[in-house]
Amino acid sequence: MSKKPVFKKVLIANDKLDGLDLALPKAAMIEHYSGATVDVLAVVYDTIAEEPDTILPAAERANLIEGLKAAERNGLRRLIEPYEEKVAEINASVLWEKNAARGILSQLEGVDFLIKPISRHQGLIDRLHAPLDWALTRAAPCPVLISKKAWKEPNVVLAALDAGDESHQTLNRAILATAADLSRILGCDLQVVSAYPSLGQSVSELQVATDYDGIKADMRETRQALINDLVNELEAPVTEVHLLEGHARDAIPALANEMNAVLTVLGTAARRGLSQLILGNTAEAIIGSVEGDLVTVREPEAG
Repeated sequence: MSKKPVFKKVLIANDKLDGLDLALPKAAMIEHYSGATVDVLAVVYDTIAEEPDTILPAAERANLIEGLKAAERNGLRRLIEPYEEKVAEINASVLWEKNAARGILSQLEGVDFLIKPISRHQGLIDRLHAPLDWALTRAAPCPVLISKKAWKEPNVVLAALDAGDESHQTLNRAILATAADLSRILGCDLQVVSAYPSLGQSVSELQVATDYDGIKADMRETRQALINDLVNELEAPVTEVHLLEGHARDAIPALANEMNAVLTVLGTAARRGLSQLILGNTAEAIIGSVEGDLVTVREPEAG
């Protein structure tokens, strides 16, 4: 059954202009299919705002800040100009905010889909400070597209489900529904992947497992049944299901990269407190390993 996606408002946001040129045609494709409004946001800040009056008088500092914001607005206008005749409603704005994640999150009222050009981070700093990308995928209430490269010839949208037991079905439902919408927008296949532990990972817990083949078959059958239930419930146009033995953080990126999936859709859970400083969950490991674009879907709030 053909369904129109529910994306009514798309926001492209970044703390720099880099990557917006790749994000804009993606938003335009979503708009063409669903009629969504497209907003483009650049969050800017400069430590000039922190200079004391004794060094930089307030009036001069305000003028410099306005000049920086005006330059950013001009850059945005040049970027969106080619899309003004293609997209029914496209708007651009600049936000002065030191904390880019807080600034972007403050603009998500009514937004159904956030597109964030990937930030290029390397080295130990990623393990000590949560980059902007991680902060948004954890906290944004809507799906977040981490835009890495152009959509040249969309082929497969890959929905990564944690189908080990029914406790994950609420998040799986949100992942599959989002992936189904995106596959319709791109006009390409929708496939599902789910990983299950190898016996090497589980045997210490099972201790007396002797029927290895039977245990593997049970793992696969459980996941296949849960996936089938979701596919039938959502009437999702799934063309193939991949059940892979191994760690999800390894198996899912390997498959996505092998098939050159245009999008990999996966779930993520919000973190609070000290855990925000540690990058280690499966979603974050996959984000760093998949070569194509990713869409993260946050775990729905309980109740």
